Formats: sequence, C-alpha cells, structure tokens
Amino acid sequence: MNRPISIRAMLLTVFLLLMLFPLIVITYITYEKQNEIFQKQVSQYLLQTVSQTQRALEADLTEIDRLTWPLLYQRPLDFLDKPINSPYLLQEANQKFKELMYSDLLRGRLDHIRAVYLVTPNRTVLSTDNAFQSYEQLDIGNFNHIVEQIQKQPLKMGWFSDKWAIYRTKDGFKTPVRDSVTAARQLIDSNTSELRGYLFIQLNDRFIDDSLAPVRIGSTGALMLSDAAGDDIYRQQSALFDEPGIEGLVKSLSHPAEAVGKVAGKWLMAHETSAVSGWRMTAVVPLNELMSPNQKILKYLLVMAGLGAVIFSIVSVLMATAISKPVINLAKLMSSPSIDQLQVREIQGSIQEIGVLQRNFNRLMQRIQQLIQENEQQEKEKRKALLQALQMQIKPHFLYNTLDTIYWMSKKHKAEPISKLVTALGKFFRFTLSAEQEWTTLQMELEHIENYLQIQSFRYRDRLQYTIVADPDTKDTKIMPLLLQPIVENALEHGISKVSGGGQVTIRAFKEGECVNIVIHNTGRKVDMEQVSLQLQDSSSEHLGLRNVQQRISLAFGQDYGIRLEAGEAEGTAVTVCIPHNELH
Repeated sequence: MNRPISIRAMLLTVFLLLMLFPLIVITYITYEKQNEIFQKQVSQYLLQTVSQTQRALEADLTEIDRLTWPLLYQRPLDFLDKPINSPYLLQEANQKFKELMYSDLLRGRLDHIRAVYLVTPNRTVLSTDNAFQSYEQLDIGNFNHIVEQIQKQPLKMGWFSDKWAIYRTKDGFKTPVRDSVTAARQLIDSNTSELRGYLFIQLNDRFIDDSLAPVRIGSTGALMLSDAAGDDIYRQQSALFDEPGIEGLVKSLSHPAEAVGKVAGKWLMAHETSAVSGWRMTAVVPLNELMSPNQKILKYLLVMAGLGAVIFSIVSVLMATAISKPVINLAKLMSSPSIDQLQVREIQGSIQEIGVLQRNFNRLMQRIQQLIQENEQQEKEKRKALLQALQMQIKPHFLYNTLDTIYWMSKKHKAEPISKLVTALGKFFRFTLSAEQEWTTLQMELEHIENYLQIQSFRYRDRLQYTIVADPDTKDTKIMPLLLQPIVENALEHGISKVSGGGQVTIRAFKEGECVNIVIHNTGRKVDMEQVSLQLQDSSSEHLGLRNVQQRISLAFGQDYGIRLEAGEAEGTAVTVCIPHNELH
C-alpha cells in the first residue's frame, strides 16, 4: 500500500530543486530595500517643503498679530470711552477707527487687507467697509462661533476660514480680490482688564496666494491648506485633492505636528499642523513622478522575474500532470450522485488531501440522506395537521347567524336561560375565533373565562359556583389569548366533576412586585401533586393542557415565569399562573 503524498511536500520539493523560491526572495528584497531608501529620501524632501512653506505662512500670520498689539498695551481706542449715541458721533468714531487701522497700525499690509471691523460689548460696529455699519448686518452664528473660540485663549489671535466670515458683501461693484481668511482677537485693556470689543481683520485672497502660490510640489503635485474642521482655506489648481481616496483621507486626518505617508499606494502625502493658527497644510504628489528614477532598476528586476516565470510555467505543467488525475477522479465521483443515488463511494487516489475531500463528500452524502428522510417525515406531519385544521374549520358568519337565530327564538318564547346561554356562547366563540392575534389583555381573557364558566354552569346546574376578581392595575396586562381556559377546564374536569355536591371556582388576579399572579382555585377533589408534576413532563398524559400552557409562557416570557400547582388549605387544588407585568398598548 502506497503512503499518501502531501501536495505541500510535493510543491516544496519542486521549488527547492529549481531554486525558484530563493530567486524570488532575493529579487523582491533587493527591490524593496532600494525602494524603501529612495522613498524615505523623497518623503523627507516633501515634508521639508511643507514645513518651510508653513513657517513662511506663520511669519505672515505672526506679523498681522504683532501689528495689533498696540491695541492691547497702549490706548489708541480712548475715543470709545465717550458715549456714541448719535449718527454723527458714530460717523466720527468710525473715521477715527479707519485712520487708526489704515494709517497707523496696518499701513504695511494694506494690499492684503479687505476690511477691518470692531464690535464693542454694547453692539456698536466700527468698520472700514462703508457697506457694513450696523450690528444687524452681522452673521450672528459666525460671530458667536468666533467669539466663543477666541475667548478660550484671550491673549491669542484666532484664525478662521472664509466659511466663518461675520459679514459678506452682497451688492455693489465686484472686484477681482475676494475675501479670504479672518483674523480675530479680544481687545482687553491691559490697565483696567476691561473688554473693549472684538477685532476682526478680513484678509483678501492675495494674503494666502502670495505665500503659497509660488510653491511647487514636483510637476504634478499640489498643496492644500485647511482649518481644524477640515474645510478648505486654499488649494492649488489641481485635480489631485478631488480624488475620492485623497479627499476623504484629508478630511479624516488627525492633527499631529507633522506626518508623511502613502495613500492607496498611488500618492505620497505630507501634512503639518501649525501651532500658530491650527491650520493643516497638506502636500500630495503622485508616487510615479517621484519614483521615476527607480524605474530602471525595476526593469532589470522584471527581466529576471520573467525568466523565473518561464521556469515556473514549466514546473506548473509538471505539477498539474501529477495532481490532475486524482482531482479528475474526485470530480467524477462528485458529479454522479442524484436524488436516488446518494450511496457512499469507495475512497480512491494517492494524495492525502484528495482522500480528505472524498471522506468529507461521503459524510455529506450520508447527511443529505438523513435530511431527506427528516423532510419527508415533516411533510407527512404537515399534511396531517393541515387535514385536521380543515376538518376543524368553522365558518364564523354561519355560526354567528345561527346563534343569533336561536337567541331571538328564545326571546320570542321567553326562554331567558336559553338566551343567556346563547349570548355567552356567542361571546365565547367570537373570542375563540379571533384568537389568532398574538396578544390580548388580561381583562379580555377573564371576560372570556367568565363566558366559558357561564356556559358550563348550565351543564353543572347548581353544582358550580364561580367568582372572578382582578385588581385594577392588572387589567391591561399583556397575555396570550386562550391561556387560562385549559386550566379552568382541568379545574372542572378533575376537580368539580369528581365531587357529588359540586364546588366553587375562584379566580383572582393581583400584582406582586413585577409579576402578575393569576390564581385559579377549585374546591373539588384534591390531586396528588407529585403525580401531576410527573404527568406534566409526559406529552401523552391527561394534563396535556397544563403542559402546553407552561410551554407557551416559557417561550413568550422566559423560564422565570410559568405555572405552579398547590393543594388547597382545606380542599381542592390551586393553580397559579405567573406572568410579567407588561401592559398592552
């Protein structure tokens, strides 16, 4: 008997004989090492470019910040100490504010400034823009957002994208210079610690362009500036940042000081977050542009890989020849079974893994045969149950019409007991025939039991007395329809009917903690508790109704709920049904 040979052992033997594995490993490691060194150099260059550009932009931001310092440590805003309660005084204060901003403080950066605004605590607006002169023109949402942010760092200037501009020009002459970022700070008098107002410097797009437009990231790369929320502040004219992989990644980046890495294996990305503004500068360049000098080495390696591929093809043919025969045999074995031919087949082949497949296939055939037999048995049971259901089906309308006819005939002949019986029977059947709904209330279930007992009282005559009492807070409790009837039937059949003088059936419903207890007590013959407990486990016993009630409660509410039997204190038997207190809405 030949010892089975493992496919893995055969493959390893062939590869080692041909030296293909060492060749591939050496080629791969050589290329990866060289590629890693080159990428590291390129990454350092890209990150250095971003860092230098960020430093240049921070210098401009710091200068704008520095130009506003006199407003904190000197007293150029003393003219605000006088009340501004007339249009003339407001115009005079506005003129002084313009001279202060344009002639004194910001004179060296006027080509980058679109407008300057000052909003005082009493909602007075001073502006260098003649179109913006009142507090009502403010974008209140953006204004409150900026104030909230700069109050967190009172002595630091905050920087915000155009999205948060507190005022936008709507009409008038359109200029090629557009609004860009906004610089904002609190003006707190250093001598009195009094809040003088909030200063907003609306810069134009040339402020960012002059710093970032000259920067080149390779020949096809691009540079982008975004705020802490990921919203664009500036981006060079390039489609790179519209790529789905890049656009989503840029918005989801965290804010480390600086980082560089590859994106989807196609681009190299470097980004740095400014400590001055909190803005993130991101540069992206295609890897194929950066790695073009590395392509020559790749060509040589591909030639070597091609030669190796030829050798590998030859080896593959040899291996396919060795493996194909047992695989074909297995395919024939698996293609032959049908519904009528699911026999276990003899295991063939000399390869270990093929033998495993054949054994698993045989086990599958055995399992299919078993499932077919089980399915046939289930179908027989379904057909039997369907036949029984059809035999037991009652046409509700015909039944109701018949009962109604009997009722009026009894009324006509003044047979009051018969009319009461028919009325109770009608209510009983209406509830029974509508019991396909999943839930009902305890009150409706008890009304059904009362109808049932009223019907039975005609059978037992004076031998049956009954009482039904339910606490008000239990009446809306959720319960399955027809849950209590089998228990009441057992009370009559095994309790009341066994006593010559009849007896009393008492039903009480009350709440106990989170549980609703329904106690059904009869004063008939006592039963052997131990014997009944054993019969509840036997599906063929006469207490099948109680066992079904227990199963329904367990399936609906869990194993913590169900029924329990107790002997009465003096006579009879008590059955307690425990269900959770959940109201039906």
